[in-house]
Amino acid sequence: MEIIRERYPGLAPRSDWEILHLASTPLRKGTHEEMYAWLDEAYAFQSGVGDDLNEGAAWLLDTRMEHSGPRPGDKLVYIRPIPDCDYSIRLFPGALDAAEYCMDFVDTATGKAVNSPFKFELWNIPNPETPWLGIPMAGKLRSIERAHGIKQEDILPGEEKFVLRDGQTCMLTRPEKRPVWFTVPIRPQPNAQAMEAMDKIEFPRLAIA
Repeated sequence: MEIIRERYPGLAPRSDWEILHLASTPLRKGTHEEMYAWLDEAYAFQSGVGDDLNEGAAWLLDTRMEHSGPRPGDKLVYIRPIPDCDYSIRLFPGALDAAEYCMDFVDTATGKAVNSPFKFELWNIPNPETPWLGIPMAGKLRSIERAHGIKQEDILPGEEKFVLRDGQTCMLTRPEKRPVWFTVPIRPQPNAQAMEAMDKIEFPRLAIA
C-alpha cells in the first residue's frame, strides 16, 4: 500500500485486485473519478478470461509477494549466468511456509533486474537425473504478473518475477539455443516435525564409478 499512497495520494483501492494493479503498472495520471473508471475498464477486460481476479490477487498479496526482490544481505540468493547470453537467472526466497522461491532475470554485468529480456519459455519438468521418481506433469510457467492479467508492456521495469517451489525442476528454452535446466534449492521447513523424530543417514547424491 505504501507505493500506492506515494504514487496516487488520496486514492483508495476498492479491492485486492486494484491494489495489485495499481502497484504493478506504470504510473497513470488523472482525477480519482478517471482512475476508478480506468480500473473498472481494466477489470472488465481482464475478467473476460473467466478467472476470479480478486481471489487470485488476494492469494498473491497474502502469500506470494512478501517482498518485491531480494532483501539486502540475504544469503539464500543465488545467481547463475545463462549460457551464451548476457543475462542470468536469479533465485531469491519467497514464502518459506509455502516452500516458495522467486525467480527473475538480471543483467549479468550490472546485476540489475530486467523483465523478460529475450524470447524464451519456462517449463516445469521432471528432474532429468531421476525422471522415474514422482514425475510431475510438465507445464509452461508464466510470471505472476502475466498470470494475473497484466500486459507485458505494463509491468514495471525490473518487477517481473516467477514463483517456483523448493525442489522444483525447471527448463528454460530459447530459439536456436540449447535448453538449460535447474533445480530450485530446498530450505529446511520450520514445521517439519516428522523429520525431527528421525535420524538421517547420508548416502552420495550421485553414484559415479
